[in-house]
Amino acid sequence: MSVCQYRTLARMSTEKETLQRRSQPVPGEQQAPPAQPPSGFTPNPQGANPNGHLPPPLHGANLPSQPQNLPQGGYQQQPQYIYPQVPQYVLPQNPSLSQQPPTGYIPYNLNHPVMFCPTPAPKKSILEAYLLLIVLGLFGGHHFYLRRPVWGILYFFSFGLLGAGWLIDIFRLPVLVSRCNNDASQQNPNLAKKKHLDDAYVLWFPGGFLGLHHFYLNNIGLGVLYLFTFGLFGVGWLIDACLMPYHVKKANSNIPDCIEKSTAATCILAVSPAGLLGAHHYYLNRIGFGLLYTFTFGIFGVGYIVDWCRFPILLKRYNKSKETGHTSHKHLDDAYLLWFPLGFLGFHHFYLNRPVWGLLYMFTFGLLGIGWLIDLCRMWKLVENCNKEIDERVHLTRNNRSVANPNYIQGQYYGNMPTTTVRGHVPVSYGQFGPCPPGYSNPNPGIYPTQQNGYGAVHGMNEQPPPYEAASIPTKGH
Repeated sequence: MSVCQYRTLARMSTEKETLQRRSQPVPGEQQAPPAQPPSGFTPNPQGANPNGHLPPPLHGANLPSQPQNLPQGGYQQQPQYIYPQVPQYVLPQNPSLSQQPPTGYIPYNLNHPVMFCPTPAPKKSILEAYLLLIVLGLFGGHHFYLRRPVWGILYFFSFGLLGAGWLIDIFRLPVLVSRCNNDASQQNPNLAKKKHLDDAYVLWFPGGFLGLHHFYLNNIGLGVLYLFTFGLFGVGWLIDACLMPYHVKKANSNIPDCIEKSTAATCILAVSPAGLLGAHHYYLNRIGFGLLYTFTFGIFGVGYIVDWCRFPILLKRYNKSKETGHTSHKHLDDAYLLWFPLGFLGFHHFYLNRPVWGLLYMFTFGLLGIGWLIDLCRMWKLVENCNKEIDERVHLTRNNRSVANPNYIQGQYYGNMPTTTVRGHVPVSYGQFGPCPPGYSNPNPGIYPTQQNGYGAVHGMNEQPPPYEAASIPTKGH
């Protein structure tokens, strides 16, 4: 017998054992009654199908090698395992329960936003706040109680701002308690960021010498400057006593510092000793004047004193230049400030874009003082001529860009574009690919401006008329 036959017999015996195991009843399980044939069905007593043929043997039966006599009734039907039926859920037959919701039922809308109302914080008591102020006020206990942790930490490390803040808090504690309860009831995060005038004055004395009030008002630059100059040698600290309401108002406004400079900051830097080093000029982005003040000690003190009166003009000029975007104009007050006492060295000519005259004045000491005196009377004319040249230069630059690129928009950078003419015509646009006309050299191979037929055009190029035509030279006969 071959190997395949052995494998077939083994598989058949395995299947037979499986069928016998399934046919055995499970202990403890109730046997299902035998299936009854349907009505009208007449079984074949001989076990044959309607065609008269015997049914085939079951798959996996151990067939004998030799045919044997079959029993009288044919093959007996093997018992089949019947799986227990699971009872199905039947819906209620009452239409009133299946179609209508119960009484008092409110349908829930899943698209409706869910509103969560936070639990309001408990209100603070004035009695408890005063108790903490008396016992632990020097260590900021009442500020921790009133949800002011930054102030509590500051009081803890400065011993109540050297006792001055603790003494002031005795009189303003009801205001602090009322403010804390109002902020907790309204649940508005913007109220927590609002700056208050009383807090600013508490930090101003005596912490203003270290710039604490400027740090509180988000003036980080002035705060650092006060920290290293001890309140601009006390001058800035005194000025802030009068300008504190303005500082608080600006801190609560929504005007960014990068767009508009502060009047108070300009005044402090100009009047304080830092103005001798040009601090207000650095603040207003006048780097040239700032360096000049630094190396000449405020132009020997003259410019420092003059800036006490003209710092509002400098501030207004800076804010206006930021709006218009034009900062290259020269000003008569700056020119006169350079004329005295540095006019003998030609500093006002260097400022007015006249470097040759500046060098001449430097080596001749202002043309032996004669040119220096004459410039006192003609300074306004020099400034006017300089501004005219600046305006013409800007106008020509814009025209060249608009001619080279018809889609030019002011304020947008287009790079360096050529503005050469071809046969008296200004090119309309660049970037067209094509051969160069005979007799002309193309500096950029493969790139040539577009022209119109009839104006020295090349066949196959984009037909666009030039924006204007060069003036023709008249002949003698006309």
